[in-house]
Amino acid sequence: MPEWPVIDSAQFAKQHLSASSTVRASELERVGQMAHNGDTDFHVRLEGSEDSEGRPLLRLHVEGSIRLTCQRCLEPLDMELVSDRSFMLVGSERELMDLSEEAEDIESLVADSKMNVLMLAEDEILLQIPMAPMHAEGSCSRPHWVADADENNSAFSSLSALTNARNR
Repeated sequence: MPEWPVIDSAQFAKQHLSASSTVRASELERVGQMAHNGDTDFHVRLEGSEDSEGRPLLRLHVEGSIRLTCQRCLEPLDMELVSDRSFMLVGSERELMDLSEEAEDIESLVADSKMNVLMLAEDEILLQIPMAPMHAEGSCSRPHWVADADENNSAFSSLSALTNARNR
């Protein structure tokens, strides 16, 4: 069994190996910076196989939840992420398939004798996160700064009162 998380991707696939681990968001640099809580766990599973023509394949499954910031109300947003992606391994960048020739559910990936599975999983997590994560329409809470302004009269309310007093 190869040492997790670095594997020889082609050998991993040809030997039909599998490995899984639970990873904290804080262990993933880019995901950890986005998450409100670095204690979030992701379950990562990698399985190796070959297609009918003997070409090596990797199947990556990533599942977990992450707490982000809603871009509409700026409050925390819990998002469930599930990804299941297959990769056909090729020998070099020249062998990468043109996207139009590729099957929809399989992507090409250059085989690597020192592939870091956690980096591959982190890339997959980042692809699942929307550019502007938001709560469902109508379910955002009222931002605390709006409620505070209503309670203490907003600056605009005070300005309006001053303007109306001058016009009298």
